[in-house]
Formats: sequence, C-alpha cells, structure tokens
Amino acid sequence: MHQPAVNRPVPLAELQAADLYRMQVTDLRGYAMFMIDPEGILASWNAGVEQLIGYSEQEWIGRPASMIFTPAERAAEVCESEMRLAQETGSATDIRWHRHKDGSEFFANGFMNAVRDEQGTLIGYAKILTDETARKQLQDALTESNSALEQFAYVASHDLQEPLRTMSAFSQLLANKYRGKLDSDADQFLDFLISASARMSTLVKDLLAYARLTTEEERPSSVALDEDLEAALTHLDQAIKESGASVTHDPMPTLQVDRGQMVRLFQNLVGNAIKYRKPDQSPKVHISAEQKGTEWVISIRDNGIGFDPKYASKIFEPFKRLHSAEEYPGTGVGLAICRRIVQAQRGRIWAESRPGEGTTFCFTLPVDSPQPLSHTPPIDSPRP
Repeated sequence: MHQPAVNRPVPLAELQAADLYRMQVTDLRGYAMFMIDPEGILASWNAGVEQLIGYSEQEWIGRPASMIFTPAERAAEVCESEMRLAQETGSATDIRWHRHKDGSEFFANGFMNAVRDEQGTLIGYAKILTDETARKQLQDALTESNSALEQFAYVASHDLQEPLRTMSAFSQLLANKYRGKLDSDADQFLDFLISASARMSTLVKDLLAYARLTTEEERPSSVALDEDLEAALTHLDQAIKESGASVTHDPMPTLQVDRGQMVRLFQNLVGNAIKYRKPDQSPKVHISAEQKGTEWVISIRDNGIGFDPKYASKIFEPFKRLHSAEEYPGTGVGLAICRRIVQAQRGRIWAESRPGEGTTFCFTLPVDSPQPLSHTPPIDSPRP
C-alpha cells in the first residue's frame, strides 16, 4: 500500500551555511538587522525591523535608510555621515534617537559595517539596531534626580553659612564676656557650643565644596600639573611646617584639565597624607607620574599610619571615617571630593595601604594628546 509523503524537517547539519544564516537573521526579533545599498536604499529586512521600528518587509525595502532618523538627524545628514565613515574605516557606531513608523521616537544603539565583495568593491552596508530607550529614560531620570539633590545640597549648605556665622560669633562673645564669672558647668557648656559651631561650619563648607563640583562649569585648559601641585603645597605651607613634613615630587605632565580642581585634588590628598601621620615620625610624601597607555597615573605615597585594605573603596564615600573626630579632625568629605574631581576629569582613583605601612593614593588622567613633561626638575629636598 502506498504511503503518503510526509514533510520531515531538514536536519540542521544538512542546511547550507548561507541558508542557516539567512534563517537566523530573518527570524531574530531582538535586533533590527538590515542591509543598505551603496546609495543608501534599504535592501533587506528581518523580523526585528517590524518589531522594533514597525515596518513590514514590503514597506521597508526600497526606501531610503534615512527615514528612520529624526528630522533633525536627517537634516544633519547623519545617515550619510555614518555610511561615509563605515566606507572609510570599515565600521561606524552610534547611539541616538530614531523614529518608529508611527512617528514616535526611540533611543537606539547602532552598528554599521561596510560590506565588500571578493575584489574589495563596496556592495553595501550591514546595520544592527538595539532599543535602548528604557535604559536612556532611566539614566535621564537618575541624572535629573542627582542634579536636583546636588542643587539642594548647594543651596542648603550655602544658606546655612550665615546663621552658623552668627551663632559662632555670639558664642564667642558670650565666652569672652562671661568665662570665669559663672560656674564651671557654664564655662564647659560655652566650650561645647563654640566647638560644635566650628565643626558644623567646617562640615557645611565641605558640603558646599562637594556640591560645587557639579554645579560649577568645567574650565578645561592646558595645565602643567607641577604648577597646580606647587599651588596646593603653598596652601598647605603651615601644615607642612608644623608637622615637619618632607614633600617631594617627580616632573608632572601637562594635560587638558580643570586647573582649580587639580589644585584642590592635590591639596586634599597631600593634606590627607600629612594628617594621618605616625606620632613618632615626620611625614614623608612623594608624588610621582607615569604614563601608561592612554592615561597618566599620578601617585601620592606617604609613610603614615595606613589602613586595612578592606576599607579601600569605602573611604571615598561621603562621611565614611576610619577614625573618630577626636583622633583626627575632619568631616569625612575630603576623599569624596577627590573622587568627584577625578571622575569629572574622566579618570579613576584608588588607594593601596596596610596598617602601619603608609598609603599610596593613585588617580588617572587621560592623555588625550601627547604632551611633554614640564621642565620643572625633580624636587629631592624637603619643601621648606
């Protein structure tokens, strides 16, 4: 008896590589994948195009690839620029706003690759788009929230300074007029009030400095870090003399950075090294610079008390202190400011330490363009 023909699936191993690839690309729905001919006309389609952008195969093929860009991007000929870049360099990447078929916009990460035949002749461009709208919206919301919080911190800390100055001034007047005229408890209470006012004033100033890092406009310029370091050491002159510190440094590079922030960064880090010194030793601090690939690594090494390596990341968080204010005065904001400064300059910062063995703070700054070392020679003698 004759058996009817049965349609059996073709084993995967028997499929030609080209057929298998075509099936994968056509049915892959998480990505919009398509080809563009050398004139910028859409030449192929996969299911991801309809899912992400909204066009069917019949509506898609034969239309200009620029149609999915926003009007502003079309006016700027962004699609044409991408094709030229891919033709010249082999590929082009972008992340920008595009348009759905219904006119609504979506934020997408795109990769375009130039396609050539065996003779090297350009036959078109392959492009992949992935939807990043949700991540973009979350990022924008977080940025807006952080900006609002930073602005609030700036305004609050700025407005707190005046009442604090008044409280501190009148506390000092009371102490000058009535100390010794009342009982011992009153004198002690006045001392507590003056001390608390001073600590609060310092905290408010540090918070204001922290908030200003994002509210101030960046002023990048070509800066010789030797000059910024010397300016920072001038600000620390009194602390250096009182502690008997020896501060030396190698030649520093000239980079495109914010000069004011660099002075503050060096002042905080060198000041930190002087503060956390061993009771029986004068501080020794050395600042070095080494170029590694596309970045400079600046290191500030000291012979201080050090700390447990498990706290190496926590010390850069605001108000994270490893010692009491009685042992080492401060607000716990200084290193958080350092991290914000370095991040604003597109760098990284970290610390290496062990208890009793000193600490090395390191931060990176991008090279951007090759810059010679400044001509200041190494300083081998202690700063006077």
